[in-house]
Amino acid sequence: MLPFGKRTSQRLNSLVNKTGELAWLPRCRFTLKHHWRVNVLAYWKPGEKEAWFLTSNRPNALLILQTYRRRMWIEEMFGDMKGHGFDLESTHLRNFLRLSRLTLAVVLLYIWLLSFGARTIKQGHRRLVDRNDRRDYSLFRIGWHMADRKLINGKNLRISFRFCHS
Repeated sequence: MLPFGKRTSQRLNSLVNKTGELAWLPRCRFTLKHHWRVNVLAYWKPGEKEAWFLTSNRPNALLILQTYRRRMWIEEMFGDMKGHGFDLESTHLRNFLRLSRLTLAVVLLYIWLLSFGARTIKQGHRRLVDRNDRRDYSLFRIGWHMADRKLINGKNLRISFRFCHS
């Protein structure tokens, strides 16, 4: 990675050494071979095992971090809508109106399952559907598995859209 106008290079993993550190290098060449400009952010979030190394055209580090945090939620949502959850692609629907109706129903159910998963965690019941030593499932999957568990065991399943923040 080379800052423009300079002939020095630096490995990404040398930018931050411990949690809480942040390094911001604007307008760098990412490799000797490529000449386009990128902004480089190295950030080691407290509590994480390793640092994030991000390149972007965003103008500052805060915008890059906000975008990257949202990206994780978006990737989880795509997984939930596809093979890790609703498996929407298997419907093979092509009619716009039918697909729109199905999408609306699925999104409402998705929001409810996220809320239900968050409530399950807040109430201390996550251990009933997920590992005790680490969290393997998304909020959606926790909500899905807890709803399934309640239905199988003949328990009441309350439908509400209250969100729990931790």
